[in-house]
Amino acid sequence: MDHADEVRAIESDMRAAGWAGHTSLDREVRSWNQLSAEVNTYEATVDDYTNDLCSRDYLASFTSSASEDLRAKVQQRIAGADATFRAATTDDAEALLAKYYRVDLKDGWWWRRRPSSGPLAEWLSHWA
Repeated sequence: MDHADEVRAIESDMRAAGWAGHTSLDREVRSWNQLSAEVNTYEATVDDYTNDLCSRDYLASFTSSASEDLRAKVQQRIAGADATFRAATTDDAEALLAKYYRVDLKDGWWWRRRPSSGPLAEWLSHWA
């Protein structure tokens, strides 16, 4: 089943709700896949990292508005990246990310994970 009209409608609604004009389902899936694949070699700043985590926020928001069938398809597209991200990160028990970005209880699980190794993990550990 083609969900193109539903995808366009949700993307439009999300932009109207304040998401940037360049966001889209496909773009954010690509961004989340990329971040998940490179989280342990991430060389950008913590601000870039928290910005990149917003791709997963977009996907969570998108799926909450999607039909059951479309939601399942999107979740299938990101399941591998979710698993990769979980495997490459560690629980942020010290809430280090919360020092740089507002992290609320309602926020997704990805906001309570940080790289387990690599440049950003080392940088964050210096500020623990």
